[in-house]
Amino acid sequence: MKYTYLTLVFLIIISGCKPSEKLVEKKEDKQDLINFLFQDYIGEKPSASFIVIKDGKIKDCQSFGYADLENKVLANRETNYRLASVTKQFTAMGILTLINQGKLDYNTKLTEVIPEFPEYGKKITIKNLMSHRSGLQPYNKLYPNDAEKQLVDKEVLNLLIKQDSLLFPANTKYRYSNSGYAVLAMIIERVSGKTFQDFMAEEIFEKLGMTNSTVYSKDVQIKNRAYGYKFNDSIYENRDQSTWSAILGDGGIYSSVSDYAKWDKSLYNETLVKSDLINDAFSNWDENGKTDGKGYGFGWQIDIKNGKKYLLHGGSTSGFLNTTLRIPSEKITVVIYTNTSSLGGLRRKALSLASYFSDGKIPFPAYVLLEKDIDENGIENITAKFNQLKSDNNKYDIVEEDLRALGFSFFNKESEKALKIFELIKLEFPNYYGGHFGLGQYYAYKTEGNNEKAVQYYKKAVELLPSKDQRLINYSKKMIEKLSE
Repeated sequence: MKYTYLTLVFLIIISGCKPSEKLVEKKEDKQDLINFLFQDYIGEKPSASFIVIKDGKIKDCQSFGYADLENKVLANRETNYRLASVTKQFTAMGILTLINQGKLDYNTKLTEVIPEFPEYGKKITIKNLMSHRSGLQPYNKLYPNDAEKQLVDKEVLNLLIKQDSLLFPANTKYRYSNSGYAVLAMIIERVSGKTFQDFMAEEIFEKLGMTNSTVYSKDVQIKNRAYGYKFNDSIYENRDQSTWSAILGDGGIYSSVSDYAKWDKSLYNETLVKSDLINDAFSNWDENGKTDGKGYGFGWQIDIKNGKKYLLHGGSTSGFLNTTLRIPSEKITVVIYTNTSSLGGLRRKALSLASYFSDGKIPFPAYVLLEKDIDENGIENITAKFNQLKSDNNKYDIVEEDLRALGFSFFNKESEKALKIFELIKLEFPNYYGGHFGLGQYYAYKTEGNNEKAVQYYKKAVELLPSKDQRLINYSKKMIEKLSE
């Protein structure tokens, strides 16, 4: 069913995670910021729920919009969203639980658990699967996107068993692998003798009191369920399921922000597994073993900023987009779940909330403050605002890629604002490709008779683009060729 997209003049302010539709005045800076961050979810729209945990206590928890547009069900702290790839931290914990019980170890080979796997499975370890270093082929390349029948984990395994090679030899490269986590769910089943659903319920959810959480099944009714939506032109369409939505190990858990607080607490103690296993999950793994640097652990992406470890993971699937952020040194966690895949920027929202509640110990994303200033004061003050933020780089986090994203957020509807932002990027970061690429796009698509200018900027972008961004390099070269004809 389709729903008209309404621009409402009222704000829905949620206190204590309970939905409300009262007309309100802006009362404080915190709520003003939160309303700005979640303005796209306020009104008769799909929902967003967030929670901020500091020192083991819930500092804030709010919900906006509708978990179920068809039945006009507002979201709240108990709303169950499909976690998509946020599921991976739970699947990894399932494997760590079996290791903790002595039933597996990091070096257990794939063929020791699944002997029918091809010969190359002898080279793939449990550790390789958890850290995305297995080399397994992506299941979405082995199964039609438009197939009527949904794929499940066992069928992913069967597809992989039919392949005669890996993308690369195991443990020689990192490549994010949904296939690997579907296989991990199958390993959990074979080793434990339980279904993945039962194992997660008994070994994790019940032990932590996560009474709202479940693993997806067509046959099981999910309580407090959020349904997924996609924005299409001027309406929201129900897009709750896809070909891949029934695969469990890489994305099939439903949970709430309320339950995440219980999960987060367990990561500071040994309720589920020993602390050294938790620390392993929070460490990067490369071909030589565990390291302290950036990278990927077991179900967690790892970043290092100003000497602090950031543990992150997003999740994206049909109708849902989520993000989790933990900064253990500050004992702060932010989680945002949404039931629309049409909006982005969740990581910046999470970083903004983490900064606000960190007593100044976490720098605030400059992108958000620039966007808010443009929204309130227009684009003309952007240089002055940027200089203000730049003058205190300990307080504000200026990321070039975020600025490029900010420019393109205005590109289609307010291209003059995009132009100003791209010009600022080019001036402030002359050795970064983003400003030049943005200007190339602007002069190619938003003006007439400026092909020469566009080509000039595309050429500079190609010169500055890192080799890993081959897609943008190829695109820029094609535009140069097209505009030079």
